Amino acid sequence: MSIIIHNISKKFGAFTALNNINLNIPTGHLVALLGPSGCGKTTLLRIIAGLETADTGKVEFEGDDYFSPVVYGKRIGFVFQHYALFRHMNVFENVAFGLRVKPRKSRLSKAEIKDRVFSLLRLVQMEHLSDHYPGQLSGGQRQRVALARVLAIEPKVLLLDEPFGALDARVRQELRRWLKKLHDEIHVTSIFVTHDQEEAMEVADQVVVMNEGKIEQVGTPEEVYHKPASGFVYNFLGNVNLFHGRIEHGQIHIGEISMEWPENELVINEDSHEQLKTATVFLRPHLLEIDKSPNYKSSFRAKIKHINAAGSQVKIELVASWGDSIVAEISHERFKELQLKKNMEVYVSFDKQNLFITPGLLT
Repeated sequence: MSIIIHNISKKFGAFTALNNINLNIPTGHLVALLGPSGCGKTTLLRIIAGLETADTGKVEFEGDDYFSPVVYGKRIGFVFQHYALFRHMNVFENVAFGLRVKPRKSRLSKAEIKDRVFSLLRLVQMEHLSDHYPGQLSGGQRQRVALARVLAIEPKVLLLDEPFGALDARVRQELRRWLKKLHDEIHVTSIFVTHDQEEAMEVADQVVVMNEGKIEQVGTPEEVYHKPASGFVYNFLGNVNLFHGRIEHGQIHIGEISMEWPENELVINEDSHEQLKTATVFLRPHLLEIDKSPNYKSSFRAKIKHINAAGSQVKIELVASWGDSIVAEISHERFKELQLKKNMEVYVSFDKQNLFITPGLLT
């Protein structure tokens, strides 16, 4: 089922939670609403679910308005962050609940309910715990039961509010891979809320990056990461170094580095119509190179303050010659080759084509 969101706005008192949101979610897609706390992602999810009412705008399912008779009976499954399982019911009864409370005319027989429940428990790898109660399960197991309970009603749309937020890192990793595999099997249109960038990039077909009640960018994980639409998106998705520079005569000056503004364009402040004098340059740690001497690329002097060799990459914290703190990531092979040590002076370089530059200073 496709979902089209038209001009949705929502205020809570003087606070604007959503400001003119427009979004098209194709049938069968797994979409992540990603952003910092308070950006409006959960409010948008609850409006799609019908748990909140928008001040303006509308939500359409397959071209029909949410509150039309055609849509009102559509099955929408909502998985809450804290599972909301019935504590007095075992796993089997929790999953069967939605099937048992259906109107008599559409209710399955006891045998059919049993078959459906055990089929779902096999799908979520919980068949062997069907007689256990929620209090006897781990957080990851409870989350799987919550998903099975929602899937029992065969929803046309599956909505998940930070489904793995209450779990530890290892269980989150396991479950998000499982959720992606599950979605590939059932192909139900799914939307999940998260503030975890890695989770969104690994699981979703489409990522909606939100900030302060607005959508900053919509795209595939590759698009939003490698082609960010704004400084906020670049800064929010993964680790990043920020360099604050000044603009003079079409050149950006950062410490001892100077480079041309992209395409030599003048940057005008639309509010004052004056030429801006500052810029923010973004660069990811793995795109920085470290050498013991200057090379042919843009390079600057820096001093090593800390080295963390745990993990797949070696993380190196440095202080640039002009005082800014910087983080670089290099391979273990390169680290051994350079024989880097704390307090060593080195040269840091980068390819100018890897820079993302925005006018003004990002605070």
